[in-house]
Amino acid sequence: MLKYIATLLVIVLLPAFVQAQNTGTVKGHVFDTATNRGLAYATVSIVNSKDSTLVTFTRADSTGKFTIKALEKGNYLLSASYVGFIPVWKPIDVKAGQELDMGQLILTDLLKSGDVTVTARRAPVTINGDTVEFNTENFKTQPNAVVEDLLKRLPGVTVDTDGTVRVNGQRINRVLVNGKEFFTGDPKIATKNLDADAVDKVQVFDKKSDRAEFTGIDDGNSEKTINLKLKKDRNKSTFGRVAGGAGADDGRYDAQTNINRFNGDQQLSLLGMANNVNKQGFSLNDIMNFSGDLARGMRNGSGGVSINIGGGGSDNGLPVSGLGQNQQGVANTYAGGVNYNDLWNKKSNVNTSGMFSDIDLLTNRTTNRQNLLPGNSFDYMSNSSSSRRVQQQRWNGAIDHKFDSMISLKVTPQVSAQQNATRSYSNYVSTNTSGQKINDGFTDSKTQSDALNLSATALYRQRLKKKGRTISGNFTFNYNDSKQTGDLYTKNTFYAAGVPLRDSITNQKNTRNAITRNAGGTITYTEPIGRKSLLEISSFYNVNSGQSDRKTYDYNSGSGKYDQYNTILSNDFTSSYNYGGGTLSFRSNMSKVALTLGTSFQAATLKSTNNTNGNVIEQHFSDLLPMANIQYKIASSKTLSLNINTSTTQPSTTQLQPIADVSDPLNTYTGNPNLKRSYVQSLNLSFFSTNIYTQRNLFAFVSATKTNNAIVNSDVIQPNGSRLSMPVNADGQYFIFGSINAGFPIKKIKSRVDIGINTNYIRNIAFLNGARNNIGNLGIGPSLSYSFAQDGLMDINASARLTISKATYSLQPRLNSNYLQQTYNIEMNNYLPWGLVMNNGFNYVVNSGRADGFNTKIPFWNASLAKGFLKNKRGELKLSVFDLLNKNVGINRNANQNYIEDTRYNVLQRYFLISFTYRLNKAATNGGARIITRTF
Repeated sequence: MLKYIATLLVIVLLPAFVQAQNTGTVKGHVFDTATNRGLAYATVSIVNSKDSTLVTFTRADSTGKFTIKALEKGNYLLSASYVGFIPVWKPIDVKAGQELDMGQLILTDLLKSGDVTVTARRAPVTINGDTVEFNTENFKTQPNAVVEDLLKRLPGVTVDTDGTVRVNGQRINRVLVNGKEFFTGDPKIATKNLDADAVDKVQVFDKKSDRAEFTGIDDGNSEKTINLKLKKDRNKSTFGRVAGGAGADDGRYDAQTNINRFNGDQQLSLLGMANNVNKQGFSLNDIMNFSGDLARGMRNGSGGVSINIGGGGSDNGLPVSGLGQNQQGVANTYAGGVNYNDLWNKKSNVNTSGMFSDIDLLTNRTTNRQNLLPGNSFDYMSNSSSSRRVQQQRWNGAIDHKFDSMISLKVTPQVSAQQNATRSYSNYVSTNTSGQKINDGFTDSKTQSDALNLSATALYRQRLKKKGRTISGNFTFNYNDSKQTGDLYTKNTFYAAGVPLRDSITNQKNTRNAITRNAGGTITYTEPIGRKSLLEISSFYNVNSGQSDRKTYDYNSGSGKYDQYNTILSNDFTSSYNYGGGTLSFRSNMSKVALTLGTSFQAATLKSTNNTNGNVIEQHFSDLLPMANIQYKIASSKTLSLNINTSTTQPSTTQLQPIADVSDPLNTYTGNPNLKRSYVQSLNLSFFSTNIYTQRNLFAFVSATKTNNAIVNSDVIQPNGSRLSMPVNADGQYFIFGSINAGFPIKKIKSRVDIGINTNYIRNIAFLNGARNNIGNLGIGPSLSYSFAQDGLMDINASARLTISKATYSLQPRLNSNYLQQTYNIEMNNYLPWGLVMNNGFNYVVNSGRADGFNTKIPFWNASLAKGFLKNKRGELKLSVFDLLNKNVGINRNANQNYIEDTRYNVLQRYFLISFTYRLNKAATNGGARIITRTF
């Protein structure tokens, strides 16, 4: 397979290398005759004369002069543009080895053009300050393409396999449509669902933080943002698509639709999908945690190292977008959403959206766990099957009302609900080093959960007369009500010298009702100090309360009912956590340095009451929490940043209460009333350098986190394999992460290369049978990616990634391990005659260093062939095949303080799909540049 890929790359790229020898150079001087000066940093673009697609662009120097090298011989159009001036277009004929001097390119100032009508082509690329604007007619996409496909064509923009968009290496966390939020919080919804030909311009800019926009003083914090400006005819139209597909004989199906109705400021969008192929056209958040805040201590906490290698993560009931072949289990998914934006009375921006999902996931697993304990090593093997149905409904809104230019109020309510039904069955056996059984058994469980969550925030902001002098208030409220019922039947048999010793049977029903509430507020005042600095003073207070009532009933063989109240597994807790304090900080934004220094004083009271036995635990904490943020702008596109932060984490009620949970005889958990809060210190250092003209970027990042009084697990392992766990505090836990990534184009062969390496070291603490266990995990992940595009012929994206992991245990040297995963990927799109489009995606994963039977070599091949037809190619017919070689398998590795675990799980395997897509709007043509007309 790899030989085939390498040969194919050589065949494809060899002509491009040969063609690269036939290049020339263009230079010139962008000039304003009215002022007799060059136009500093004017934008110069080159497009194909045949179809106006962008070839390259650059920016002139401070005198207006420019040079563009490595242009293939041929006919082009050159565009010179400058904000406030009429663009100039010139035809050019580039010859091999020639340096073409364009001389002076004269631009006319719009304000000085007089009472005339000016007609000109739009410039392909416009740069205004920090905003880069791409006109989409200069970037060809296939019919039925979505915004994600368009973004891949833009210089410096890349799209990861999971849909994450990056501009010169910087991740895009916000995508706007006509300047408005589109399904707030999920940028992929816009990029994966909106039609590419609906977009007129793509604007890329650094959006200032809300705080900086409010105070008027830049704090140096911004996020890279994309705004999709729709074509004028789409601002008053209905457009979208409907798609559906079905398998030939395996029952697979996939259907999706999106419909958009835009009318000026009013936007209405509908999304819907149904499939059983683990596909999500948009991601859905797992909006509730059914265990509730009071039960957080039931988690394993920080006592172990979890290393997930290509394994799709935990079973959270949702097929997360981007997991693809590694999704654990097979899901049936129904989901939909609606988004509404409007401007009311020219003062109130309104955004509201609702989403729902119904996901039924079936997962089968085989687990091989090596427990290597001092003097008590054993192997554990299990088989399990679980079905889980998760239904979610969420509505959220935002009303941002501006009373005037000085005062605004933003209210953000949210209502969400979830219903969860799970049924699972598993059996297991544990054997010692001699192969003798020490325990075996099975578990059959069923749970039904329902939850409702209500939340709201209100943000009041007022600017005072003096610039930078402001007062604001932020108020929050949250209410969560969750209910759960469950059935549990387990049988565990313990052995001595391979002979059955005793059985432990659990047969019970349980219920749990939990309610949590919190409300809080922060008042902030800012006072300017000079023109570029301010002092910020804030006061805050937050009240949290909750209650949890769990009742457990054992089966009564005498009555045949579950009427024996289990006092050990029943409990009734109430808790409160209240904290308040103040913050004093100084912010300054100088020409090169943006600085924030501050500290918070926080006093907190935690109270936990066991209403069953009257046990009350009360703790008081007082902390100083310093912070610092320094940004040094070395140049306009080079930034060095340092961030130092501190925080605290308080123990939960379940972690504090000394009540044993013995529902699983193999894994018993009890709380610790002596637990203290954890104090976390973190440091982040980053360097970023990017050049949108050369499309080069370099990003380096180092992060370190240290936790004092970390809450970790203390385990006691019995000879029969059972475990008793309790949380304890420990110092010495830290985490270090570093990465460096660089990207650059190879314009001579229309290619781009991105290289990077990530490394991390995790130091965790655990206690095993009273002895301290220092657990270390070192991970190194080098990566390389390559992309090539030949307009109208093919696109290629190839990548290689290694994941190298080493785990060490001070108490268990036999548990030390090294393992490696190699991942190679290549995706190719071929644009064939007769409007055919062929896609091939090949992924090859090699796992080594695992348990026998789990070291795999997995070739994974997807392919499709599509044909556009009907008027304006509004219809598309596609034949797809998933896992063409039928070799897909699911493998996962986890390392904990007591064991190394390899898991094999069911995944989707080969299926064929025939699908049809119909566009609800007429496709726009990409054949020519649009004309702008102005009258003066």
